[in-house]
Amino acid sequence: MKQFIKKTEGLQLVNGGYLSNKEGEPVYNAEFVAAQKRAQYIVTFAKHASGKTFEVKEADCVSDVIKAVNEELSLKATKYVDVPKEVKRELTDKLAAEALSFMDFTDGVAKSEKINSFLQEFNVLHEFEEFGLFFESDIVKLNAEKLYSMSDVVKAVTETIDLLD
Repeated sequence: MKQFIKKTEGLQLVNGGYLSNKEGEPVYNAEFVAAQKRAQYIVTFAKHASGKTFEVKEADCVSDVIKAVNEELSLKATKYVDVPKEVKRELTDKLAAEALSFMDFTDGVAKSEKINSFLQEFNVLHEFEEFGLFFESDIVKLNAEKLYSMSDVVKAVTETIDLLD
């Protein structure tokens, strides 16, 4: 027997992770269960990736230190001719700022499109939250402590999209 369950009607995990309706009866929806398992992975991945640096840092070079020392010491030499000061270029500065702003915008658009594309696999969670889903009477156990919402998944994907390719 199928039953239609909305988010507000209390889908829950009971007795260590069994998916149940608000009365505690076991329910099952294959797409929903698969999305919950994937959401658990994504949220856990984001938790462990948070604050980590995955870029290799270049080692410092002794020759760079020697160069910096020599440059600093050469600045202490007596100057007999004034060095010209940089001319203030307001238009050039504004154009550079505009170009950087446009690059940030295009990067933001590309990242948003990438996130939205990735999140398509979680449409069933959105449908459940928005409208509800049909569930069958069957027993399924999720190895999770909670049911993940779209907001949980969106937050995790937004934080780690560059690592999730």
